[in-house]
This record gives sequence, C-alpha cells and structure tokens, in this order.
Amino acid sequence: MCPQQQLLSLLPLSSRTSPTKAMGRCRRGFYKRKCNVNVEKIVSDIITPLVGQKPWIMPALLRMQFHNCFVNGCVASILLDGSSSEKTAIRNRSVREYDVIDLVKVAIEKSCPRVVSCADVVVMATRDAVAASKGGWYSVQTGRRDGLVSLAKNANLRFSSISVENSAAIFNSKGISTEDMVHLLGIETSNGLSLHKEEALHNFWSPKPTQRYKEFTIKFLLRNV
Repeated sequence: MCPQQQLLSLLPLSSRTSPTKAMGRCRRGFYKRKCNVNVEKIVSDIITPLVGQKPWIMPALLRMQFHNCFVNGCVASILLDGSSSEKTAIRNRSVREYDVIDLVKVAIEKSCPRVVSCADVVVMATRDAVAASKGGWYSVQTGRRDGLVSLAKNANLRFSSISVENSAAIFNSKGISTEDMVHLLGIETSNGLSLHKEEALHNFWSPKPTQRYKEFTIKFLLRNV
C-alpha cells in the first residue's frame, strides 16, 4: 500500500519530521509506461483553470484528501457510495467537490481506460489545486489501488471529543508526529482560515511557547477538523 505519506506531502519540506520514503509499489511517474498520454498533464489541464474560476476547490480537495487518507490510507474509499459508506459519516458530510474528481476521472478514462485509480486522481488533483493556488508544486508518487471497503463507522475523525494526548497517539500510530499533526490540522482547516487560527499556528511555533499554550492551540485546531 501507499499509506499516509501523501498526507505529509502537503507539508512544507522544512516542516516535516516524519520519514517520507517511498513505500510499496508507489513511485513517481507510475503511469508513464502504462498510458500513451501524460496522465498528470490531463489532471493539471483540468484542475488549474478550475481553481482559477472557483478558488474554494483547493481547500475542498485538501479536506477530501485528509479525510480519505486518514481512515485506511489513500485508497479513495471516501468516494464510494452506499447507505453506510464513509461518505455518509458525520465528519465527512462537509467534504465536497466530488464532481471535480469525477470530471478528471472521465477525462483520463477517455485516453487511458481502466488503468488510473481514483485514489491517484484524488492525490494528483489535490496537488495541482495547491499549486494553482500559489501554494507550491510538489511531486507525488502514484500507483495506488482503489479500496473496496467503505464504512462510515471507520471514519472516526471526532478528534474534538478526545484529549490532545489521545489525538496525538492516533496520528503517531499512522507515522505522523505531533508537530506534523499541528501542520496538517492547520492545512485541513485552511478553508476560511480565521485570524485566530493563523495566530494560534504562529504562536505555536514561537521561540518559547508554553506547554499550556501548545495544548490550547492543538485543541483549537482539533475542534475544526
């Protein structure tokens, strides 16, 4: 599998504290020899102008990728429909712009049918949305397979109802450090990021933040996941 490393790809290089080694069969340029077209260019050609017209697409796709990857890895299980699928989970009801992923997938299928996974489409589309929003371009590894299981009960993203320590433990169990957790939560709430959140993130990394303030900052961000 190619698990949570794509969550970490959203962090600035200077902020990463967890390893980001290639895992499993994923690699950069996975589809170069599998398709007669440039798959990543197809994605970029659709996402870049869309973000220019609808800037809210970027934070929406960031949220989708976070909620998708955190459950069972980046396997696109959040895209599956069903009466009790991940899409119906309370915390996933705020995830939107599924139609953007559908649009990209349809375009790819016309040129390279039944090869590119929806999981990779989400990751590539999110990367291009970030780049189109002047957030910086980063390379992504591809080669994921789509998940076949999607259950709302597995989408347990209720961090606001548990302690900071338990939240950190959950992130740590997925190979994400507490510092990376703070960065990711700040990114995940970037849709309409308030001045208070920006100040909280800034003060968290101040030279000598108190432990109490760090805990307050993390709790503040957890409430908004």
